[in-house]
Amino acid sequence: MASSLFGATEIVAPEGGQASLFFQGEGTRLLKKDIEGESSWKPIAEMPFSKVYRMDIPKTAKLTNQVQLIVPLERAVQRGDVLLLSFWIRRPSSGGEPGPATVFLQGRQDQPRFQFDFSGYREWQQHVRAFKAPASYVVGKSSLSIHLAKAGPAIEVAGVQLLNYGPDYDLARLPESAVTYRGREVDAPWRKEALARIERIRKGELAIKVVDANGQPVPDAKVQVSMQHHAFGFGNAVNAQIVGAEEKDFPFMNKKAGKEYPVTWEDAQQYRKVLKKYFNSVTFESELRPHVWKLQQGENARWQQRYRVLTEGAVPWLQEQGFEIRGHYLAWGAMDYNALEKEFVGNPEGHREWLWNHMSDILPKTNSYVTEWDTINHIVAWGKHTYEKEYGGTEIFGEIMAEARRLAPQATHAINEGKVLPDGYKRQPYLRVIRAMNEQGQAPDRVGFMAHFGLTSLTPPEDLLEVYDDFAAVAPKLQLSELDVEAGDDEQLQADYFRDVLIASFSHPNFVAIVQWGFWENAHWKPQAALWNADWSLKPAGEVFIDLVKKQWWTDEAVKTGEDGRCQLSGFLGDYEVTVEHDGQSITQQAKLVKEGASLEIELN
Repeated sequence: MASSLFGATEIVAPEGGQASLFFQGEGTRLLKKDIEGESSWKPIAEMPFSKVYRMDIPKTAKLTNQVQLIVPLERAVQRGDVLLLSFWIRRPSSGGEPGPATVFLQGRQDQPRFQFDFSGYREWQQHVRAFKAPASYVVGKSSLSIHLAKAGPAIEVAGVQLLNYGPDYDLARLPESAVTYRGREVDAPWRKEALARIERIRKGELAIKVVDANGQPVPDAKVQVSMQHHAFGFGNAVNAQIVGAEEKDFPFMNKKAGKEYPVTWEDAQQYRKVLKKYFNSVTFESELRPHVWKLQQGENARWQQRYRVLTEGAVPWLQEQGFEIRGHYLAWGAMDYNALEKEFVGNPEGHREWLWNHMSDILPKTNSYVTEWDTINHIVAWGKHTYEKEYGGTEIFGEIMAEARRLAPQATHAINEGKVLPDGYKRQPYLRVIRAMNEQGQAPDRVGFMAHFGLTSLTPPEDLLEVYDDFAAVAPKLQLSELDVEAGDDEQLQADYFRDVLIASFSHPNFVAIVQWGFWENAHWKPQAALWNADWSLKPAGEVFIDLVKKQWWTDEAVKTGEDGRCQLSGFLGDYEVTVEHDGQSITQQAKLVKEGASLEIELN
């Protein structure tokens, strides 16, 4: 777990001054736009505060600003004043996933405002931010406004303070909430061991012999060994519209995390360029989900157009570039998750008929391009109406897997679950389900971990490796199926933890792939977790990714043959182009480097 979230950061008031604002309820109000909700003060014990402001928002909101907690300013603030904001928040009924929210210090509509984006989680978290006031704010027309609609259904806020230290105070002296994790140290032993292990398990020996037309060795020939494709899967979730739509279809607004983000034709070109350069597999984020598939097969012209973009634009382009394509998903273990399956609660036979019909429709139509399926997503699931509970046991998982394999025998069939690496409370239930499927003779081809890490769930890398070992005992092939790291505005923390998750996972011998769940801010379900900003500038986490995958874990070397016409090098497993140059002659051949090694003889005419 992150180490410092559950102890309070001490907030010291400025000498001779008082807080500009205390969260005491005077004037506080809940602003709701076309949405229901209730709020009230509640007592609480064993925390640095004695009461909390609880908001219950039963209706799912579309935009974060549909629910705003307005806390009026009690004292005026001048432009340039050094301010310190502190508040606590939790979402007690959430499943551990992040709830995006934003806090503003604002006055008139024509004034600049301070903005801080963050996420709320199930556990209490304190946020502390120091900043200079971007404008002057007067009492009666200024407030803190915390946009919380996407953080529901239940939100608790406490200990809100805004302190004014005046214009001359050194901003650097003020605290900010700091989060870290065990094993982050530069010289951490676990990382040294992991990097050494990567050299052993992810590389093979490539032996090359160069001969002339008479079969005689050619000494001193230049041999360029250039990796083309990694054997390990480095994948990402993609938006099919950005990948496959034509120029006339741009610009459009992409809805993510309760907001709308613009996507231009230039953005689409860069999106495809980045995808091609740094990844070798993709997961369609939404196009192959059952409810979206049903809409695409219907009579609505807009959805029919989306299907044409998928099949006539995105898929051909991806296949031409050599991408493996993953389908997400066939079955989802929480029956009450979406409207399609809710109607079958209490009716497993009806649900089975629906699911079998869905598989018999989608699998034959996608067999030409989907090479791997998340066949059962969220297999452990949550709530009162999971597949296991509704069907009365785990046998349904083996039956689904058998039917999916019958209809798509060429595909790899995986299972997927979250809260296994972050949070961890589904580790034992997930292991139990895998063992049951193994006993049924329907072991999953791959076991996936949804790896959505947040500020309260930065599991130490050494602990991740222990979890991997536990699962390797029952599943030979593991993968991160939905990786992202959301660390608020601490980009260095995001980069460091992202680096260490990659190193730990790539170093484990049972891992076959790392699939991220987005890479560009304007097409990411958690924009702050992106590797590329909206303007395509690289975040520190993006720099880490490129350095590891395209430099440290990529082989592109030039060597020369010896007197016997031979040379040898150690390279990362994958596909290569080998070019030999000698006395003005040049010839290129393909090679595949596997763990057992590879040998290549190249003849110069």
